[in-house]
Amino acid sequence: MPRALTSESFTKLLETLSSNEREAAVVYTDLHASLVRYFELKGISEPDKAADETIDRVAEKINQEKEVKDLTRYAFGVAKFVYLEKLRREKIGLHAADEFYSKNGTSKNFGGSDEFEPLRKCFESLYKHEQELLSIYFEDLPFDQLSENRQKMADRENVSLNTLRIRVSRLRKRLEDCLRGIF
Repeated sequence: MPRALTSESFTKLLETLSSNEREAAVVYTDLHASLVRYFELKGISEPDKAADETIDRVAEKINQEKEVKDLTRYAFGVAKFVYLEKLRREKIGLHAADEFYSKNGTSKNFGGSDEFEPLRKCFESLYKHEQELLSIYFEDLPFDQLSENRQKMADRENVSLNTLRIRVSRLRKRLEDCLRGIF
């Protein structure tokens, strides 16, 4: 776990982002918002904190005189590790809760595999080509490859990128409606 972000580390981070102070602030804000969105898509419970932790780690590396050529790419690489660490900690916590309740004679299953069963049922209710579209659209790719992958999908479907986004949005809405019907 990195130390808290110091003013020296933060200053060096901003200088790395841009020599112009205002431009650096805009780039920083955009990077933070992108990281928050990344963690939201990954389902992290506190995406703001995860984004802050990622930026803290990046700033610490820069403060240690580590040369970073593409800061955004590097930040998303760090974000992937932050995500994996949080996921691992969450699984450990679920397992501990399972153990606690089983020792006290209560049957609760926090870490069981059935937690995604409603989503799985709703997903399987879609047509095969719709399932494939969603799976490929939301494929876990590095951040810099996402837009290229989605453009290729639009080209294969012979539609514009905006039309592809609308299709995916409608499919997500159908999944949400299905889940509301279950719960």
